[in-house]
Amino acid sequence: MIETKIQKAIAEQFGLGDATVNLESPFSEYDADSLDLVELVMSIEDELDVEIPDDALDSLGFGSDARKVTGRQLVELVTKLKG
Repeated sequence: MIETKIQKAIAEQFGLGDATVNLESPFSEYDADSLDLVELVMSIEDELDVEIPDDALDSLGFGSDARKVTGRQLVELVTKLKG
């Protein structure tokens, strides 16, 4: 469920339509900029009713180069937070 919702959020954010989102792909493959990634995180928080702390995002690399982060990392983080 979490995985599917995050895939859907990624597809919507990056205009992928009904394409299957590869959660192993870094966001750089979608030509994501920092605003896209902030909007994606906000969308995931709303959709899954979870608050993702900034320090948790920083631990994934959002503080350095968020474009290297993958959807799989977000799935794992949200799963842990909702635990």
